[in-house]
Amino acid sequence: ETDPQPTFEENNTIQHTKRLLPYNHRVMLAASVYLEYIQGQRGLPPQPAYFTSDPFLMRQTFKLALGAFHYIQVIEDLLIDTYFYSSYVQFRQCQSLVTVMLYNLKLLGFKAPRPYMCEFGETVREIQDVHDALLRFKTKFHAAFARCRIKCNAYQEDLLMSKDLMIRQRCSLRTPRYIRVNTLRRNKEQVIMTLDNRGYTKVAPGEPWTPFSYYCDPLIDHVLVFSPDSKDDLTNFALVHDGSLQLQDRSTVLSGYVLQKLITTTGSANDDLIVTDIGNGNTACYLAALQNKESSILAFGPEPSATEKLLAKSEVLNASNVHIVNEPFLQSSSKDKIFKGVRGILCNPPSTLSGVVDIIELVVEEGEKFLPTIAKGPCETTNLPRYVTTQYLTLKHALSFPKVNTVVYFTRSIHPQENELLIKKVVDELCDSFDDCPFRLVPVDPGVRDSLISGNQSYYEPLVNMKNVHAETAVKCLRVMPTEDISGFFIATFQRMAAKPSTILERAMEKGTLGGDSGRHDGKKHKKNKKNKPKKSANAGETAMDPTTSSMIKVREKKSRKSAKKKG
Repeated sequence: ETDPQPTFEENNTIQHTKRLLPYNHRVMLAASVYLEYIQGQRGLPPQPAYFTSDPFLMRQTFKLALGAFHYIQVIEDLLIDTYFYSSYVQFRQCQSLVTVMLYNLKLLGFKAPRPYMCEFGETVREIQDVHDALLRFKTKFHAAFARCRIKCNAYQEDLLMSKDLMIRQRCSLRTPRYIRVNTLRRNKEQVIMTLDNRGYTKVAPGEPWTPFSYYCDPLIDHVLVFSPDSKDDLTNFALVHDGSLQLQDRSTVLSGYVLQKLITTTGSANDDLIVTDIGNGNTACYLAALQNKESSILAFGPEPSATEKLLAKSEVLNASNVHIVNEPFLQSSSKDKIFKGVRGILCNPPSTLSGVVDIIELVVEEGEKFLPTIAKGPCETTNLPRYVTTQYLTLKHALSFPKVNTVVYFTRSIHPQENELLIKKVVDELCDSFDDCPFRLVPVDPGVRDSLISGNQSYYEPLVNMKNVHAETAVKCLRVMPTEDISGFFIATFQRMAAKPSTILERAMEKGTLGGDSGRHDGKKHKKNKKNKPKKSANAGETAMDPTTSSMIKVREKKSRKSAKKKG
């Protein structure tokens, strides 16, 4: 008996049924490998073959690995309390597999699950042996787990986790699914018509969810918000596969939306833009849809192994003006000729991702490399100094581009060290600079702020220490704390100020446009003119001068001679 597959009728309407569990042997093996990767016991493993053919099983694999890691202390206590390894010494060599399978047994209420089946209907002997051994101890595990909950006073199971992990898990249970309509492929009306034919129901924002329902985002017109129960169906949707719909977190859409809105006020839709970290390519392709085809979106920093995948993705999304730069942004030169048309930069350096709520969708979209970072919870700060250093250098480099007028700084973090405190440091340095046309921190668009900031307190508020945050800096930035509706993120906007009148006058005089006599254009020519000594006049040995000055001196000499004759 194989795993049940989601069924669809010929008219492409969805059957409102849930896909049944349990997990098969392939999922167990892959989850145990990813658990070792999260614990730092091995490097990033290659993707299993079924990931591309069955996105549902891919999500279950990550759920198992992350869940086992979050409950790993409890599971280890169960194994010790029941003396499991004393009875089965041979399984000490595959502890990660035992941990994953025991966590799955806990999910099933310590009851015997259906037989685990592999792809060809044959069981893997090693997994079957562990499975049989765990079932023999299921009563002991159940009793030990009950004692553990009594000891910890955990009337709910998630209270056995750390507080930050518990908060994130509770927020992720009802997180909706955000999808962007790719206007490079289809318009919004065509997509809505297809969704209606498929069986989805359109509701108004704020109304209770109905099975497989959606509504249009009130701020960004081409973003659709789907009910949590539609996640698996949307993954298999034909419009997603052909690039008409793009699964994308709302926070990354908002970062591109804010940048493009500022660009339209200071430039045009033909201006080139830079994305400092391409990631999975969603943000770069979104900017390509917002800008005209004449505009170039320069995306930096893809891993060598991901370049071909990103090129294929941009082709599917019809984002032909996205150009991948195969080098880190910090290694680029701000004076390179290829950046002469760049007027805006989306500065999105790597962050701790502590604001992300639905971590399973993050891993599916962004890749398994983020598993060790997000698995340890929002309050994990071990690598925080390294991230802050990279973010500071990236933002400073973005502000050094001479032709750029707008820079948007974006992180998916809730830590002030990555957000307000870093921005305050950069702002202080900008105030002390002697740049003629300096960047200044400007307030985020009020329309964006008012649509996102609500009076409801986030569960994450107690996890963040805002004691040292400067109020004047914070009020100009946009901080959104994670909730059940949206992941947390931070946005700060910089714009180049106009030059002072005195500076403009000085430059005009140097260029000779105001009748000045220097005609200098840069520092090097200025130095050369200093070295050129003034020519001597042939007759009087005086320095050469312009005709007007010479005639004035001759008139004065005649007057002095006449006055001398009268006195004589």
